[in-house]
Amino acid sequence: MDLLLRVAPEVRLHSSASGLRATLAPRAADGVRSVRMGTGIGAREASASHAGPGSSAAAPPTVGELEERARAAQQSGDLYALRAIEEALGSLHLETHPPRRRPEPPESPVISGRERTDLQRKAFRAALPQISLFKRAARAKAKAIAETEADGFGRTVDVAHAVIAQHRAAVLDDEWNDLAGHDRCAVIAELDADFASAGCGATCVDAGWEPDTSRGYVTVVARYPGVDIVGERGPGVSSSGRRMLRRRTQSERNVIYLGGLASFALAIARQAIAVAVASDDVQLIVVRTAADGFGLEPIYVGSLSREAVTLRPALADPVPLLLGSAARQMQFDGPSHDLVAVAPDEDVMDIVRLCVEALADDEVDELLEAGGS
Repeated sequence: MDLLLRVAPEVRLHSSASGLRATLAPRAADGVRSVRMGTGIGAREASASHAGPGSSAAAPPTVGELEERARAAQQSGDLYALRAIEEALGSLHLETHPPRRRPEPPESPVISGRERTDLQRKAFRAALPQISLFKRAARAKAKAIAETEADGFGRTVDVAHAVIAQHRAAVLDDEWNDLAGHDRCAVIAELDADFASAGCGATCVDAGWEPDTSRGYVTVVARYPGVDIVGERGPGVSSSGRRMLRRRTQSERNVIYLGGLASFALAIARQAIAVAVASDDVQLIVVRTAADGFGLEPIYVGSLSREAVTLRPALADPVPLLLGSAARQMQFDGPSHDLVAVAPDEDVMDIVRLCVEALADDEVDELLEAGGS
């Protein structure tokens, strides 16, 4: 089921079976031509772009890939594959995300001596057919003129290359200054591009500054699979010490699922603060497909600070961090502690209902634009 949600006057969040997509539409009233920027997130956008061409390092599997592998391993009863998949789910947060740095300006290309000689030869050959072979003086003069013309053309090309390099350096500086200054549009675009490249199933829907604390923040929505990603059977050991597949209790599945969710949330936060260099907090919403198969349900709503993410020991259990950072208490149901959707706030639901009614009105866009300007 496709859903289209308005999360801000300029931001739309589209959800489909293939993933999430944030669309940013700057207002034309800001003096900038209205431009729509969208980045699709999902299986169709996932690519092995982590490793450059010719690189032998394999890209780490995405959550979507792990989900497919887990389903196939369950069907085939592959004990070792299941063990590797569950270890990968619990160690997503251990992947390194180098922080963004100011890009180095490109070097201005220079015409080599061989290229200059080729230019002179081509110019000389172009002049020779018009001069008789027996007119040596004229041919010598034509050769000198060709060398002068080739030299002038070479200097012109050098100037053009220098201008282009300076322009590219200025563009890179502007892009970096926008990112380092926590410009809203630049941060959303950079984060979405990075999320799309990683295929992690996340999208950035907002960025800005908290007026009370002057802390930079980004708001990220990420999709995590349901509890089915953890198989009903898992690696175990028989009474004789032989490795085997054994049936798990629902409580055991829930423990593994919560650990994978915490690792996933921490990985998304680490990736976000590595790209959004001026961001202090990552406001994270993790959703999954609802039990009835229609729409999405939030299972985690919280805020992870840069300090909490970067100063914690790398090998520490991420589950306490996930539970402690939840802005809305995570909901667990039944004796096996099944993770269910976060309970909505009644006041918020009243606002949502009013928004839904307003969205059916053709005048809502004009009202939102007037309120945002």
